[in-house]
Amino acid sequence: MVIWNRRDLGGLAVNLAIAVAVAGLANAFILFVNSSEDFAPPTDLLQPPGWVIGVVWVCLFFFLGTARWLLIENAYPRSNGTRWVWVLLLFCAAYPVYTSGLKNLAVGLGGNVATAALAVWVALRIRKASLLAAGLVSTVAVWVTFASFLIVEQTKRQHL
Repeated sequence: MVIWNRRDLGGLAVNLAIAVAVAGLANAFILFVNSSEDFAPPTDLLQPPGWVIGVVWVCLFFFLGTARWLLIENAYPRSNGTRWVWVLLLFCAAYPVYTSGLKNLAVGLGGNVATAALAVWVALRIRKASLLAAGLVSTVAVWVTFASFLIVEQTKRQHL
């Protein structure tokens, strides 16, 4: 059995390590492609600082790694559920790339809608195997919905 499909704590550790490593790579990409001016403190009260957004994403990836392991623990690895959690994780990790380092707001908004829809779809698919895993996956939809409202507000301010 492949180590990331094991039901023991070693399997959990590997799933978490992979998920957090992917989050780290995505955050490193953002830091690499943006200049220091791109990290100015936010002007909107609802807009969290960039470092908070990075921490939130690490937590969300941690949740996705946990969700995948919960599905395995519930003897669900033979289904597509665990694969769909990885697909969602990789889709989230691709966000900084397809938004040009978070600079393309229109593409970012579209990506958020697609990510929220995918997260809800995955959560609905896996809920029978693990309600907790479905809840952890759903947190991605909640976060990107919040981020979408921030993008809409930012776009409005740019057009005024």
